[in-house]
Amino acid sequence: MTIQEIARLAGVSKATVSRVLNNRGGVSPETRRKVEEVIRLHSYTPNLVARGLSLKKTGSIGLIVAHTAERLSSHLFFIEFLRGISAVLDKRGFRLILAPAESEDRYETSCRTMAEGGVVDGVVVLGVRRNDKRLRYFLRAGIPVVTVGRPIGFPKVDYVDADNTGGARVATEYLLRLGHGEVLFINGPRDHTASLAREKGYRQAFKAMGRELDEDLIVYGDFSFESGYETVRGFLARGKSLSAVFAASDLAAMGAITAFKEAGIRVGHEVSVIGFDDIPYAHFFDPPLTTVRQPIYEMGKEAGRILLLRLEGEAGPGRLHKT
Repeated sequence: MTIQEIARLAGVSKATVSRVLNNRGGVSPETRRKVEEVIRLHSYTPNLVARGLSLKKTGSIGLIVAHTAERLSSHLFFIEFLRGISAVLDKRGFRLILAPAESEDRYETSCRTMAEGGVVDGVVVLGVRRNDKRLRYFLRAGIPVVTVGRPIGFPKVDYVDADNTGGARVATEYLLRLGHGEVLFINGPRDHTASLAREKGYRQAFKAMGRELDEDLIVYGDFSFESGYETVRGFLARGKSLSAVFAASDLAAMGAITAFKEAGIRVGHEVSVIGFDDIPYAHFFDPPLTTVRQPIYEMGKEAGRILLLRLEGEAGPGRLHKT
């Protein structure tokens, strides 16, 4: 079944069928219903490749992630985000092209190749850094970009984000109010925009509570289970007593809890641990994880929605963002 055959059966022009398929205006409700009925009866599926060639579009969206493919398989934040963005893009016939990276160099190469190769119509970037030079490849190529996290140094780039600063402050203040004099903060990468925002909230909590902050208790990792585990193990091996931990991700918090349990320290009794994300299954951990919730699935959907607005020319010149 071709567009020409659908047009003949519906008694309309090919241009009208094309407008219906692409969900564009200029078609009366009655005509739209007639075309959609022919499409439904004949189980027509548009040829995305052919459509892309005719419109000089690819029908693909790039998803840039600063993690290895192996790590992504257990990265529940990414899996939830992927569910959200797929729910939006799949309905509009877009394919996602995943570009993980084995290293920082490979991450930059992925961005440059995707931007210069003409293989995507738009890009979503997870794990954005401060003054992230990789975004420039897409901006130079005129490819719409949405970042997860406010892209510091790029005031015109669209983004979705959570209240990282506010969430970190609430978590840290909670631990301080419980009577903990010190709170170990296991952060993500030093230049990661989410890490910067969460550290800001952590510092604000100490200032608001009139407490002195120990800089040695701010440790930078990579949001992974291993970074939380190794950080706590290292402190315990040096004879450092810990009563409270705030981790910048749930995976790091789970790693910290595992290290405490191996040392015979009862979490929830002798030490308090709070994570950040509220990933699926956090409440099934032993003990159940106290965490700051991010609406991960909704952030994925919003990233897809913003990108579609750009691609369809329905957004104004100003920056689009959702926090």
